[in-house]
Amino acid sequence: MAEISVIIPVFNTEQYLDRCLDSVLGQTFQDIEVICVDDVSTDGSAALIERRAGKDSRLRYIRQEANAGPGKARNRGIEAANGRYVYFQDSDDWIEPDLLSRMHQMAAGTGRDVIINSSFVKEYEGTGRKEYGTRFGFLEDEPRAYDTATVLLLFPPVLWARLYRRSYLTDNNIWFPDLSGGGEDNYFTTLAELPLSDLFVFRGPYYHYFQRDNSLAHIKEAGYDFIKSFKALYDELLLRSLPVQGIRLFYAGPLVIDSEEKFNYIRSFLQEIRQQVLDHSERYIALDLYLLEAVTSSPDYRHFLASHNPNISIDFIRNRMKQTLRK
Repeated sequence: MAEISVIIPVFNTEQYLDRCLDSVLGQTFQDIEVICVDDVSTDGSAALIERRAGKDSRLRYIRQEANAGPGKARNRGIEAANGRYVYFQDSDDWIEPDLLSRMHQMAAGTGRDVIINSSFVKEYEGTGRKEYGTRFGFLEDEPRAYDTATVLLLFPPVLWARLYRRSYLTDNNIWFPDLSGGGEDNYFTTLAELPLSDLFVFRGPYYHYFQRDNSLAHIKEAGYDFIKSFKALYDELLLRSLPVQGIRLFYAGPLVIDSEEKFNYIRSFLQEIRQQVLDHSERYIALDLYLLEAVTSSPDYRHFLASHNPNISIDFIRNRMKQTLRK
Protein backbone atom coordinates (compact mmCIF):
# COMPACT_ATOMS: atom_id res chain seq x y z
CA MET A 1 0.00 0.00 0.00
CA ALA A 2 1.42 3.33 -1.07
CA GLU A 3 1.00 6.46 1.02
CA ILE A 4 -0.16 8.58 -1.92
CA SER A 5 -1.99 7.57 -5.08
CA VAL A 6 -1.47 10.17 -7.81
CA ILE A 7 -4.34 9.96 -10.31
CA ILE A 8 -3.78 11.44 -13.76
CA PRO A 9 -6.54 11.39 -16.41
CA VAL A 10 -5.01 11.36 -19.88
CA PHE A 11 -6.47 12.29 -23.24
CA ASN A 12 -4.26 13.13 -26.23
CA THR A 13 -1.49 14.85 -24.26
CA GLU A 14 1.44 12.83 -25.58
CA GLN A 15 3.66 15.88 -26.09
CA TYR A 16 3.31 16.92 -22.43
CA LEU A 17 3.23 13.54 -20.70
CA ASP A 18 6.96 13.00 -20.21
CA ARG A 19 7.26 16.34 -18.41
CA CYS A 20 4.26 15.50 -16.25
CA LEU A 21 5.47 12.00 -15.35
CA ASP A 22 9.06 13.13 -14.77
CA SER A 23 7.80 15.62 -12.20
CA VAL A 24 5.71 13.01 -10.36
CA LEU A 25 8.06 10.04 -10.47
CA GLY A 26 10.96 12.33 -9.54
CA GLN A 27 9.35 13.48 -6.28
CA THR A 28 11.49 13.47 -3.16
CA PHE A 29 8.58 11.60 -1.55
CA GLN A 30 8.87 8.15 -3.12
CA ASP A 31 6.11 6.17 -1.40
CA ILE A 32 3.64 6.74 -4.22
CA GLU A 33 1.74 4.98 -6.95
CA VAL A 34 0.91 6.84 -10.15
CA ILE A 35 -2.31 5.81 -11.90
CA CYS A 36 -2.69 7.06 -15.46
CA VAL A 37 -6.25 6.59 -16.71
CA ASP A 38 -6.28 6.87 -20.49
CA ASP A 39 -9.61 8.20 -21.75
CA VAL A 40 -9.19 6.47 -25.13
CA SER A 41 -6.47 8.72 -26.52
CA THR A 42 -5.93 8.66 -30.27
CA ASP A 43 -2.31 9.87 -30.19
CA GLY A 44 0.71 8.11 -28.70
CA SER A 45 -0.22 8.71 -25.05
CA ALA A 46 -1.06 5.07 -24.30
CA ALA A 47 2.18 3.72 -25.75
CA LEU A 48 4.20 6.31 -23.85
CA ILE A 49 2.59 5.39 -20.53
CA GLU A 50 2.97 1.67 -21.09
CA ARG A 51 6.62 2.12 -22.04
CA ARG A 52 7.34 4.09 -18.90
CA ALA A 53 5.32 1.69 -16.73
CA GLY A 54 7.64 -1.07 -17.87
CA LYS A 55 10.55 0.86 -16.37
CA ASP A 56 8.95 1.99 -13.11
CA SER A 57 6.69 -0.34 -11.13
CA ARG A 58 5.05 2.62 -9.35
CA LEU A 59 3.35 3.64 -12.60
CA ARG A 60 0.07 1.92 -13.49
CA TYR A 61 -1.84 2.17 -16.77
CA ILE A 62 -5.62 1.88 -17.05
CA ARG A 63 -7.55 2.38 -20.27
CA GLN A 64 -11.21 3.38 -20.31
CA GLU A 65 -13.59 1.37 -22.47
CA ALA A 66 -14.94 4.56 -24.05
CA ASN A 67 -14.16 8.26 -23.91
CA ALA A 68 -16.13 9.62 -20.96
CA GLY A 69 -14.31 12.76 -19.80
CA PRO A 70 -11.85 13.47 -16.98
CA GLY A 71 -14.40 13.07 -14.18
CA LYS A 72 -15.14 9.44 -14.94
CA ALA A 73 -11.44 8.80 -15.53
CA ARG A 74 -10.68 10.14 -12.05
CA ASN A 75 -13.46 7.98 -10.57
CA ARG A 76 -11.83 4.96 -12.17
CA GLY A 77 -8.54 6.03 -10.63
CA ILE A 78 -10.07 6.35 -7.14
CA GLU A 79 -11.54 2.85 -7.48
CA ALA A 80 -8.14 1.42 -8.43
CA ALA A 81 -6.13 3.38 -5.86
CA ASN A 82 -4.38 1.71 -2.93
CA GLY A 83 -2.88 4.81 -1.32
CA ARG A 84 -3.74 6.26 2.06
CA TYR A 85 -4.12 9.62 0.31
CA VAL A 86 -5.27 10.64 -3.17
CA TYR A 87 -3.77 13.44 -5.24
CA PHE A 88 -5.09 14.56 -8.63
CA GLN A 89 -2.82 15.95 -11.34
CA ASP A 90 -3.54 16.95 -14.93
CA SER A 91 -1.49 15.32 -17.66
CA ASP A 92 -0.16 18.55 -19.18
CA ASP A 93 0.92 20.06 -15.84
CA TRP A 94 3.93 19.45 -13.60
CA ILE A 95 4.83 19.76 -9.92
CA GLU A 96 7.92 20.84 -8.03
CA PRO A 97 10.06 18.02 -6.55
CA ASP A 98 9.01 18.37 -2.92
CA LEU A 99 5.32 19.16 -3.42
CA LEU A 100 4.02 15.73 -2.38
CA SER A 101 6.46 15.58 0.52
CA ARG A 102 5.16 18.85 1.95
CA MET A 103 1.52 17.91 1.41
CA HIS A 104 2.01 14.55 3.10
CA GLN A 105 3.86 16.22 5.96
CA MET A 106 0.93 18.57 6.53
CA ALA A 107 -1.66 15.78 6.29
CA ALA A 108 0.17 13.41 8.63
CA GLY A 109 1.02 16.18 11.08
CA THR A 110 -2.53 17.50 11.39
CA GLY A 111 -4.53 14.30 10.89
CA ARG A 112 -6.77 16.15 8.43
CA ASP A 113 -8.84 14.47 5.73
CA VAL A 114 -8.20 17.40 3.36
CA ILE A 115 -5.04 19.50 2.94
CA ILE A 116 -4.86 22.50 0.58
CA ASN A 117 -1.63 23.87 -0.91
CA SER A 118 -2.41 27.35 -2.20
CA SER A 119 0.76 27.83 -4.30
CA PHE A 120 0.50 27.53 -8.07
CA VAL A 121 1.75 29.27 -11.15
CA LYS A 122 -0.02 29.53 -14.50
CA GLU A 123 2.38 28.83 -17.37
CA TYR A 124 1.19 30.16 -20.74
CA GLU A 125 2.06 28.07 -23.77
CA GLY A 126 4.62 29.57 -26.15
CA THR A 127 4.82 32.94 -24.39
CA GLY A 128 6.96 32.49 -21.30
CA ARG A 129 4.30 34.38 -19.39
CA LYS A 130 3.71 33.29 -15.79
CA GLU A 131 1.07 34.22 -13.22
CA TYR A 132 1.77 33.25 -9.63
CA GLY A 133 -0.91 32.38 -7.10
CA THR A 134 -1.45 35.02 -4.46
CA ARG A 135 -2.87 35.15 -0.97
CA PHE A 136 -6.41 35.24 -2.42
CA GLY A 137 -7.39 37.96 0.02
CA PHE A 138 -7.27 35.88 3.19
CA LEU A 139 -4.18 33.64 3.45
CA GLU A 140 -1.56 34.30 6.10
CA ASP A 141 2.08 33.21 6.08
CA GLU A 142 1.74 30.44 8.67
CA PRO A 143 -0.20 27.25 7.82
CA ARG A 144 -3.52 27.11 9.62
CA ALA A 145 -7.18 26.22 9.38
CA TYR A 146 -9.72 28.62 7.91
CA ASP A 147 -13.50 28.61 7.98
CA THR A 148 -14.72 26.36 5.16
CA ALA A 149 -17.10 28.96 3.74
CA THR A 150 -14.21 31.43 3.45
CA VAL A 151 -12.03 28.95 1.56
CA LEU A 152 -14.82 27.87 -0.80
CA LEU A 153 -15.60 31.50 -1.56
CA LEU A 154 -12.10 32.96 -1.95
CA PHE A 155 -9.88 30.08 -3.08
CA PRO A 156 -10.39 28.48 -6.52
CA PRO A 157 -11.95 24.98 -6.50
CA VAL A 158 -8.97 23.37 -8.25
CA LEU A 159 -8.38 19.67 -7.59
CA TRP A 160 -4.60 19.76 -7.83
CA ALA A 161 -4.38 22.08 -4.82
CA ARG A 162 -5.86 19.35 -2.60
CA LEU A 163 -4.66 16.14 -0.96
CA TYR A 164 -7.53 13.90 0.21
CA ARG A 165 -7.55 10.93 2.56
CA ARG A 166 -8.86 8.16 0.31
CA SER A 167 -11.04 6.55 2.97
CA TYR A 168 -12.71 9.92 3.58
CA LEU A 169 -13.79 10.04 -0.07
CA THR A 170 -14.97 6.46 -0.33
CA ASP A 171 -16.65 6.34 3.10
CA ASN A 172 -18.65 9.46 2.26
CA ASN A 173 -19.47 8.41 -1.31
CA ILE A 174 -17.70 11.39 -2.88
CA TRP A 175 -17.25 10.93 -6.63
CA PHE A 176 -17.11 13.07 -9.73
CA PRO A 177 -20.43 13.78 -11.48
CA ASP A 178 -21.55 12.04 -14.65
CA LEU A 179 -20.79 15.13 -16.71
CA SER A 180 -18.11 16.26 -19.10
CA GLY A 181 -16.80 19.58 -20.31
CA GLY A 182 -16.02 21.58 -17.19
CA GLY A 183 -16.90 22.32 -13.61
CA GLU A 184 -16.11 18.87 -12.18
CA ASP A 185 -13.54 20.44 -9.86
CA ASN A 186 -16.11 22.70 -8.23
CA TYR A 187 -18.59 19.85 -7.80
CA PHE A 188 -16.04 17.53 -6.21
CA THR A 189 -14.24 19.99 -3.96
CA THR A 190 -17.48 21.50 -2.64
CA LEU A 191 -19.09 18.13 -2.01
CA ALA A 192 -15.97 16.90 -0.20
CA GLU A 193 -15.29 20.03 1.83
CA LEU A 194 -18.64 21.62 2.64
CA PRO A 195 -19.41 19.15 5.48
CA LEU A 196 -16.15 20.14 7.23
CA SER A 197 -16.18 23.09 9.62
CA ASP A 198 -12.76 24.31 8.52
CA LEU A 199 -9.99 23.56 6.02
CA PHE A 200 -6.23 23.50 6.56
CA VAL A 201 -4.34 25.64 4.04
CA PHE A 202 -0.61 26.22 3.61
CA ARG A 203 1.65 27.90 1.07
CA GLY A 204 3.94 25.18 -0.28
CA PRO A 205 5.85 24.24 -3.43
CA TYR A 206 4.33 25.31 -6.72
CA TYR A 207 1.99 23.39 -8.95
CA HIS A 208 2.64 24.43 -12.57
CA TYR A 209 -0.70 24.87 -14.30
CA PHE A 210 -0.16 24.81 -18.06
CA GLN A 211 -2.41 27.12 -20.07
CA ARG A 212 -2.88 25.80 -23.58
CA ASP A 213 -4.68 27.67 -26.35
CA ASN A 214 -8.34 26.78 -26.06
CA SER A 215 -10.33 25.91 -29.11
CA LEU A 216 -13.27 28.10 -30.08
CA ALA A 217 -15.64 25.18 -29.54
CA HIS A 218 -14.42 24.70 -25.96
CA ILE A 219 -14.73 28.40 -25.18
CA LYS A 220 -18.30 28.46 -26.50
CA GLU A 221 -19.35 25.54 -24.32
CA ALA A 222 -17.34 26.22 -21.15
CA GLY A 223 -19.86 28.45 -19.40
CA TYR A 224 -22.75 26.11 -20.13
CA ASP A 225 -20.77 23.08 -18.90
CA PHE A 226 -20.01 24.91 -15.68
CA ILE A 227 -23.67 25.73 -15.09
CA LYS A 228 -24.65 22.09 -15.68
CA SER A 229 -22.06 21.07 -13.11
CA PHE A 230 -23.32 23.64 -10.60
CA LYS A 231 -26.87 22.35 -11.13
CA ALA A 232 -25.67 18.80 -10.44
CA LEU A 233 -23.92 20.05 -7.30
CA TYR A 234 -27.06 21.86 -6.14
CA ASP A 235 -29.19 18.74 -6.60
CA GLU A 236 -26.64 16.57 -4.78
CA LEU A 237 -26.39 18.97 -1.84
CA LEU A 238 -30.18 18.93 -1.47
CA LEU A 239 -30.20 15.13 -1.72
CA ARG A 240 -27.63 14.89 1.09
CA SER A 241 -29.34 17.57 3.20
CA LEU A 242 -26.23 19.73 3.06
CA PRO A 243 -26.63 23.54 3.24
CA VAL A 244 -26.92 25.37 -0.06
CA GLN A 245 -27.52 28.87 1.29
CA GLY A 246 -24.57 31.10 0.58
CA ILE A 247 -22.74 28.60 -1.65
CA ARG A 248 -21.99 30.00 -5.07
CA LEU A 249 -24.01 27.87 -7.43
CA PHE A 250 -23.41 29.09 -10.96
CA TYR A 251 -20.69 30.61 -13.08
CA ALA A 252 -21.27 32.43 -16.35
CA GLY A 253 -17.80 32.21 -17.86
CA PRO A 254 -17.58 32.58 -21.66
CA LEU A 255 -21.19 31.50 -22.01
CA VAL A 256 -22.95 31.32 -25.36
CA ILE A 257 -26.71 30.78 -25.15
CA ASP A 258 -27.14 29.65 -28.73
CA SER A 259 -30.21 27.42 -28.49
CA GLU A 260 -33.66 27.40 -26.93
CA GLU A 261 -32.84 24.15 -25.13
CA LYS A 262 -29.78 25.70 -23.51
CA PHE A 263 -31.74 28.85 -22.60
CA ASN A 264 -34.53 26.85 -20.94
CA TYR A 265 -32.08 24.76 -18.92
CA ILE A 266 -30.20 27.80 -17.64
CA ARG A 267 -33.35 29.80 -16.98
CA SER A 268 -34.95 26.99 -14.97
CA PHE A 269 -31.91 26.63 -12.72
CA LEU A 270 -31.39 30.37 -12.22
CA GLN A 271 -35.06 30.86 -11.35
CA GLU A 272 -34.75 28.06 -8.81
CA ILE A 273 -31.86 29.73 -6.99
CA ARG A 274 -32.69 33.37 -7.80
CA GLN A 275 -33.61 34.52 -4.28
CA GLN A 276 -30.66 32.73 -2.74
CA VAL A 277 -28.30 34.47 -5.14
CA LEU A 278 -29.81 37.88 -4.48
CA ASP A 279 -29.60 37.29 -0.72
CA HIS A 280 -25.89 36.52 -1.06
CA SER A 281 -24.94 38.81 -3.95
CA GLU A 282 -21.50 39.45 -2.42
CA ARG A 283 -20.55 35.90 -3.41
CA TYR A 284 -21.26 36.46 -7.10
CA ILE A 285 -19.27 38.41 -9.65
CA ALA A 286 -21.06 41.08 -11.66
CA LEU A 287 -21.14 38.82 -14.70
CA ASP A 288 -23.12 36.17 -12.83
CA LEU A 289 -25.64 38.70 -11.56
CA TYR A 290 -25.97 40.17 -15.04
CA LEU A 291 -26.73 36.75 -16.45
CA LEU A 292 -29.29 36.09 -13.71
CA GLU A 293 -31.21 39.25 -14.57
CA ALA A 294 -30.90 38.84 -18.33
CA VAL A 295 -32.18 35.27 -18.42
CA THR A 296 -34.79 35.21 -15.66
CA SER A 297 -36.39 38.43 -16.86
CA SER A 298 -36.92 37.01 -20.37
CA PRO A 299 -40.17 35.07 -20.85
CA ASP A 300 -38.74 32.98 -23.68
CA TYR A 301 -35.71 32.49 -25.92
CA ARG A 302 -37.05 34.75 -28.68
CA HIS A 303 -37.46 37.60 -26.20
CA PHE A 304 -33.97 36.99 -24.89
CA LEU A 305 -32.47 37.17 -28.39
CA ALA A 306 -34.28 40.46 -29.05
CA SER A 307 -32.76 41.99 -25.94
CA HIS A 308 -29.30 40.41 -25.67
CA ASN A 309 -26.45 39.04 -27.69
CA PRO A 310 -26.56 35.24 -27.16
CA ASN A 311 -22.79 35.46 -26.64
CA ILE A 312 -23.84 37.10 -23.42
CA SER A 313 -20.71 37.01 -21.29
CA ILE A 314 -18.33 38.28 -23.94
CA ASP A 315 -20.87 40.94 -24.92
CA PHE A 316 -21.11 42.04 -21.29
CA ILE A 317 -17.32 42.28 -20.99
CA ARG A 318 -17.05 44.26 -24.22
CA ASN A 319 -19.67 46.73 -23.01
CA ARG A 320 -17.87 47.17 -19.70
CA MET A 321 -14.60 47.78 -21.55
CA LYS A 322 -16.28 50.41 -23.73
CA GLN A 323 -17.67 52.13 -20.64
CA THR A 324 -14.21 52.19 -19.10
CA LEU A 325 -12.66 53.65 -22.25
CA ARG A 326 -15.25 56.42 -22.35
CA LYS A 327 -14.34 57.61 -18.85
